[in-house]
Amino acid sequence: MSSLIYYDPSVLKKLIALLITLIFSFPLIGSEKIPSISINSYAEIAEIQKALDNEKFAVGLKLAHQYLDKKTISAYEKAVGLGLKGQLLYGGGQLNESIAIYREILTLEGIPKTLRSNSHLVLCQLMAVNEEYDDALTEISKLQKVGLEGLDVLTVLESRIHLMQGNYFRALEAILRVVKKNRAKGLAPKEEWLQILHACYFLTEKYIEMVNIMEELNETYPKREYAHRLADNYGLAGKSQSRLVILEALNDIKPLSKIIEIKALVNLHLSNGAPYKAARILDHALKQKVLPVSEQNLKLLGHAWLEAKEVKLALQPLTQAASLSSHGNIHLRIAQIFIDEEKWLDASNWVKEGIRKGNLNSVADANIMLGIILLNQQKLSESRSAFIKAIDTGEKTLLASRWLKYIDRL
Repeated sequence: MSSLIYYDPSVLKKLIALLITLIFSFPLIGSEKIPSISINSYAEIAEIQKALDNEKFAVGLKLAHQYLDKKTISAYEKAVGLGLKGQLLYGGGQLNESIAIYREILTLEGIPKTLRSNSHLVLCQLMAVNEEYDDALTEISKLQKVGLEGLDVLTVLESRIHLMQGNYFRALEAILRVVKKNRAKGLAPKEEWLQILHACYFLTEKYIEMVNIMEELNETYPKREYAHRLADNYGLAGKSQSRLVILEALNDIKPLSKIIEIKALVNLHLSNGAPYKAARILDHALKQKVLPVSEQNLKLLGHAWLEAKEVKLALQPLTQAASLSSHGNIHLRIAQIFIDEEKWLDASNWVKEGIRKGNLNSVADANIMLGIILLNQQKLSESRSAFIKAIDTGEKTLLASRWLKYIDRL
């Protein structure tokens, strides 16, 4: 499955952007009156904002220091300036300093509750980024008790932090609160929430629920990525037929490019009695170099063609696999193909080459196979010699002895 990302920087950017919009908002937000900003302060704030937008963090910080050193600015104007300074520090990679700035904002008296709450929320995000998880959870708990309007954002952050701490069941409980509350209102859960919920179900091994959420993601926010992950999820949940349908549909639209998915589709076709489809997919992947031309992949292709009764097509990949192999077992498999077709000379050559290569699963079986082939070629002396070699290995002695007795009666 795809790797899980538990922190999304875009959330932090949205929250910080919210603070800036308060500067230029209407005088009233809800029932709360927002203090005005003087013309001079407005002009200086605009310059700082411009530096931030252009990512000129050093220039912006210099302007922010000059602005904040003024004794005539109000608490609200100072809070706005500190918010910009916090963003500039964060953008410049000074995370600890940015956190200190947002803590300072919370000490100011006489600033709007909306600004205070959102500054507190940004502080929680920054602390999570800085891996101050326990402190962040403490601050989140404080905000939840005062009934912050954007409570969903807090609860989602709480779930993410629990995930990062490895507290998967607590993370699941938190994200479920948000999802269930919005479902009760008839609202579709946000994509990000479903992603977190999916991660929680995966990490708590609730695979049926995990599949349900991935199905919802695939339906509500359709992406090829989700279809691929849904196929993986079906595999985890033991729904092989559903996995086959998804992978086959994806492959029909655009040939699969991930090795694990190609092999999964091939094996699913083989287990569902469709070896020809399996072989075609595998052959295409090898020719397009999506799959490496390895002994294992060539042997699998040969097996698929054999299952599909395409013997001639099976010989080429099996021959190539045999040449790459460090053992002679594939040679014996090719020999068996020629035995089935009663092509004794070809069969004999492949068995002898397999025995020469060595590292066989069973030397006795190889010699018995060779003895039978030679017997069908009427080479009785050589056949007898092969069966004796089988007996000498100490394996399959009874079977080899029976063949010797058969030869003696001829």
